[in-house]
Parts: sequence; structure tokens; C-alpha cells
Amino acid sequence: MPVDRMQWGAEAWQFADLHMPDEPSPFQNDHGVPCIMLIHGGFWKKQYTYELMQPIANALSDAGVASWNIEFRRWEDGDEGVWMDTLSDVLRAWGQLALLPGIDITRSMVMGHSAGGHLALLMASKAERKPWLAIAQSPITDLFGADDAQLSDEGDAIRKWMGCPPYENESLWKNLNPIDLPPKSPVLLIHGERDVDVPIEQSETYARAMKAKGCDVQKVWLPGDHYSIIDAASDDWLVQQDAILDWL
Repeated sequence: MPVDRMQWGAEAWQFADLHMPDEPSPFQNDHGVPCIMLIHGGFWKKQYTYELMQPIANALSDAGVASWNIEFRRWEDGDEGVWMDTLSDVLRAWGQLALLPGIDITRSMVMGHSAGGHLALLMASKAERKPWLAIAQSPITDLFGADDAQLSDEGDAIRKWMGCPPYENESLWKNLNPIDLPPKSPVLLIHGERDVDVPIEQSETYARAMKAKGCDVQKVWLPGDHYSIIDAASDDWLVQQDAILDWL
């Protein structure tokens, strides 16, 4: 399966790997093949990279779907409050996807895990060109609740990424909080029932809130944990893949 790295910005972290399926793909039409933009997790920390999503990128290619595995700017100690850089990069990467030959952009999706799931949900509400589907794996859906629960290794990753605690700029937090931003695209929530890193309540609360607003939100609850969700060799992944391919 061909893989092309594309540097779409001047910064070192502004690149993506395009994984194309072998031809002929069962999902190919006159416009090309559908593509899923992959957004890795890691609480927006610089130490975590696109490599987390490489196994899924390969699995999707094997199934006949292209993937656009993106990298973006993230925070580290001494370089915090970078939420605007992160969101700008993700939106820009989505825009770049539309320029690639052989891609059917009308059937293209976004999929993110953990903090990447948070970004995928922001894409569903903020992207000018709506994703065909936003897939959120073990997502952070409520920044306020996640901050209260001190999710992440040190418990302060959300504040580090945002650059402030919620009480200093509540309106900013709400503007980046998926549960306050109804999606314009259908959403597929995927969560492991044994997830202790981002508890399944984050997805359950979001699903209830968005369905009450009339949004199209579907759920796939799996028996695994936070990391089995992105293990392409796991049964959890096979269930997800079937649910995703049903949209094509």
C-alpha cells in the first residue's frame, strides 16, 4: 500500500502521511476512494505523535479505504497554551485533504482517539466543509468535567494546552468544549467500558446531550480499555472497522 508524506506547512510538525489502498478498492467510484483523516491522542502533548495511529492507518488501507494520518503542533513544558496552533493545524490538514488526487472528498471522514477524539468532535462543529462522519474514539467531550476529574498523567494537561484554568476564561473553554458545540456532521462514538484514562461517562454524557438537541449520534460500546480501541490487532478494532465501513 503506497504511503506518501506531505509537508503542508512550514513548521516541523505540519505534515501528514497519506496511505492509499491497493487498487482496485471495493469502495472506489468515479471520484476516487473515501479517506479518513486520523488525529492521534496523548492529551495534546508533544511527546505523543502520529505513530499512535499508524496501525489503524495500515488496517484501513488493507480494507480499501485511504487514510490521512496527520501531525500537528502540541504543547510541552515551557510552550503551553497552544490550543490555537493545534486547532488551526487540524483544520488546515482537513483543507489540504480536499486537494489530493484520487480522494473522494464527499465521503471523507475524521477519526480521532482520546484528545484526538476531542479534536474530531470540534471538526464536526467548526470545519467549513463538514466531514461525512466524525468518529470519536474514547473522546474527551467535556473539558470542564475532565479537568475536574484531573484526567491525564499529571492531571493538568487540559490547563496546559488551554493556557489557563477554566475559571480564568470560561468562554474560551466553552468555545473548545464539544458538549457545548452541537455537531453539524453525524457522530460515531466509540468507547471501551474498561477505560480508566478517559471514562466512558465522557461519551455517555455527550451522547445524551447531543441527542436531546436532535443531533445524529451513534454509539459503539466495547469491552476493552483506552488502548485496545487503537490496537488494530484487537477484536475491538474489528468491530469499529465494520461500523465505519457500513457508512461507505
